[in-house]
Amino acid sequence: MKKTTMIALFLILPGIAAFLFFNMWPILYSIYLAFTNAQLGNFPIQAPQAPKLAFVGLDNFRWILSDEKFRNAFLWTWLFVLTSVTFKILAGIFLSLLYNSKYVKGKMIYRSLLIIPWALPLLFSVTVWKFMFDPIFGPINQMLKSLGVQTLPNWINDPFWAFLALNIIEVWLAYPFMITVITAALQSVPDTLVEAAIIDGASYWQRIRHVVLPIVGKPIAFATILTSAASFQYFMVPYIYNAGLFEDKFILLYGFRKAFGSTPHYGRAAAVMVIATLVLAVYMYINVKVTKLQEGAKG
Repeated sequence: MKKTTMIALFLILPGIAAFLFFNMWPILYSIYLAFTNAQLGNFPIQAPQAPKLAFVGLDNFRWILSDEKFRNAFLWTWLFVLTSVTFKILAGIFLSLLYNSKYVKGKMIYRSLLIIPWALPLLFSVTVWKFMFDPIFGPINQMLKSLGVQTLPNWINDPFWAFLALNIIEVWLAYPFMITVITAALQSVPDTLVEAAIIDGASYWQRIRHVVLPIVGKPIAFATILTSAASFQYFMVPYIYNAGLFEDKFILLYGFRKAFGSTPHYGRAAAVMVIATLVLAVYMYINVKVTKLQEGAKG
């Protein structure tokens, strides 16, 4: 082996070791726990009266898949992926078209607004939104009341309205990413194509439908896959907003409750995470294949 190769391997070994320890080890250990009866009493320290930590095969997976709360959380999670991703894409396209329009003034202000959700800590953003949606003191219900709405929605404790509130918060948190990707794609559309469409008599919406969207379709698909994966892993926002209401409506929150709820069972919680990881991996693989994103990466 050459001396330069030896030096290169020596330099990257600490990085590889740190990566394996902080990334791969927790994953492998969680997979191991998913096949054990690890629970409060025998993990991480064995209590005298508790059952011994043992290999239980697929028992945790059978228990999880037969639990109605898990199936409910699984369905609600996919419903959230469907609704939130739809809202995020529509908001991203709409705001990007506004941002790229020559008729819109004050684009510097737009740029400033773009980074606000990224600049603010997530805890602060969710706390502010929770106050905004407060059924009694929140500005949103106060505004609805001033407009004459008699039955004000309970954004915090009603499952439907709280679910809608989470969608709004997710759009707020994700729109900078969507605008960044879509705006970059829109600015790559050649002006000559748009001008040719104008000369041919195409209306504004015809230019968007037949000229712009076909070109920006792949970047939008890329953003859609990434943001849908983020929606599937939704945890921190519902946890801060109302963990008790959403513990059987988001799969990661359900798994967290299994590990750190009133009766901790780490084996079942790890099984939930393994199932979620496998489902997400299959979902992303299928979407990458369907959208043919890998063809662009091959060069």
